[in-house]
Order: sequence, then C-alpha cells, then structure tokens
Amino acid sequence: MKMKSIIGCLLGLGIASGLSGCAHTVEVGSFKESELDRKVAETLPPQHVIDKKQPKVAILPLGEPPEYAGRLSPGAQEGITQIAAKGCGMEVVERSQAQRIFDEKKFVWSLDLSADFSEIRSMVNGIDYIVLGSITNPATGAKFTPSQTSCDSKGKCSTSKPSCTVKGSATVNIRVIQASTGSVAQAFEPFTGSVSNSFAVTAQYACRVGNPVAVLTQAVANAVSKAKRPLIEAFPRYGYLYRTMTASDGRRIAYVNLGRLDGVKGGDDVELIRYTKEVDRVKKVERLTNQKIADVKIADTDLQNDRSIIIIPEEYSSLVMPGLAVKTKYNSNFFGGLFE
Repeated sequence: MKMKSIIGCLLGLGIASGLSGCAHTVEVGSFKESELDRKVAETLPPQHVIDKKQPKVAILPLGEPPEYAGRLSPGAQEGITQIAAKGCGMEVVERSQAQRIFDEKKFVWSLDLSADFSEIRSMVNGIDYIVLGSITNPATGAKFTPSQTSCDSKGKCSTSKPSCTVKGSATVNIRVIQASTGSVAQAFEPFTGSVSNSFAVTAQYACRVGNPVAVLTQAVANAVSKAKRPLIEAFPRYGYLYRTMTASDGRRIAYVNLGRLDGVKGGDDVELIRYTKEVDRVKKVERLTNQKIADVKIADTDLQNDRSIIIIPEEYSSLVMPGLAVKTKYNSNFFGGLFE
C-alpha cells in the first residue's frame, strides 16, 4: 500500500524530478512550547517587515515604436502589473494615475544608465517605485516552404503540403526607479520574446503576416513572462516568525505571518533572516543589516490566509526563534500558481 501511495504521488506530479517529497506535513499536536521557544531575537526586523507593508508602485506605459503606438504597450503594462501585484505583493496605483505621471513627462525616459530621473521626485506622492520600460526591436516575417517529396529506403514516397511559418520577436526593457531619490533601484537585462506559428497554404502568395500586431503582442507577452522571476526575486515579500514550538524528540516548527494571501503555498522555499545592528564608526550612526540563516520549507499543514508553519531543519534548530524575518523566494509551481 505504501509503494502504491508513492507511485500515485509521483504520477500526480508528472514524475517531476528534484522534489524532496510528495508532502510537507507536520503533526502539530506533537509540538509544545518549551523553554527554548520563549527566547526572542535580540534585534527585531524593521517596522515595515513587522507590519508587512508592501511598496507602492506606479507602472507607466511602455515606450514603443511610433508605428505601433498604443497597441503593444497596454498588454505589456498589464503583464508587469500582474507580476508586481500577485508575484511581488506590491500595491499598484491605478492605471489612470500612472498615465497622468507619464503624460506630465511628455516623453519616454531614456533607458540609458546615465539618464537623470531626479525630477521624478517632484511628480509623485506616496509612491515608492516607478517602473519604466520600452518595447524595442519588433520584427515579423513569413517563410514559405514548398511541398516536398521524400522517399525512404524501401522506395515508399510521401509528399508534404506547402506551408507558411509566421514569426515575430520583440524586446522588453524594464527599469525600476526609487521615487524618493530618482535613482535606479533595479535595472534588468533586456527580455526578448518570440513566437512562431506554421500553417498550410496553397501557394507562396498566401504566405504572409496577416496581423503583425497580434503576432507582436504575443511576442511581447512572452518577453514579459521572462521578467516574472527576476522581478519577484528583486522585490520579495517579508514576514517574521512570531511563535516556535518543539517536539519531545527535539524537532521544531515555527509560525510565520505569511499565508495564502501573500502567495505562499505548501512546499515553498523561503529564507530565514536574522537582523543585527551595525555601527558606522565614521558617520556615528547605527543601521540594521541582515544575514541569511537557512532555506526552509512552508508546511502544507494548517496553511491559513494570513499565516503558515515552517519546518525547521535539525542543523538550524538552535538558531531559530521568534523575531527572525522570513523572505519569500521565487517558487515555480507545476500546477500554474498565482498567475492562472
């Protein structure tokens, strides 16, 4: 019976390789609060982590070639909005407000690293980041393939039908500007997307790009999709441990204030972080720094909208206590995840 359960689990996951197990469960009833669980981190996370305050971002329309003005940008803008809102947990301002910021500038910001974005500071209020972008190098083309006859070693021949392959490609450039300073908070390598579709035709004259905008829209969407992981990793969600418990055999679990509504799910990897105070002897100021302790997993057990349980690896058991921070990581999901 045990072997059947294991086989069934593997089949349900599509025989996905690299998985450490089919489930990440704990028997909560086996854990109780011990003397070790009454310890609290010496330095607590900053207040915005405790409050789970997410950045507020304005995603501006993307610059695009004049011949495609207003036709490629909306889809790209929406795609980046979905990543920022659902993947990064950012508060995204309404598109109308982002449009006003864009219109006030009257031109598209240069993506040159030396560009001056300082005037952004006077244009925004209560916004933490501005996302700028452009769509470049849009290209489409059609290739005709005539019918071809081929024969195998036994002399049996077959003839293929004439076909047409329509291709498109485009590059999406993204830059994140810190609104309070006008400085570049994050610059990404260009994301290039492509699309290719083949279909049967009766003659070469019928092989053409019928709707270049539709082809390029899909290429742009594919490019934006490649930005999902870099954006999520650049702007993770933060939470903190508020309770730990220990079993009689020394195993430990911890409760974190991140749940389903924060995009986490059972089996996800998250980072445990310890904050410490560091003194700048020159400026005579104190600041917080953080240090990664370990990667840990979110348990499937008792996963709520606003909290979850993490499983503490044995080798880090003595280091974990309430007051440590948790940072989400990019977790690909075999079944689609938040973006479906």
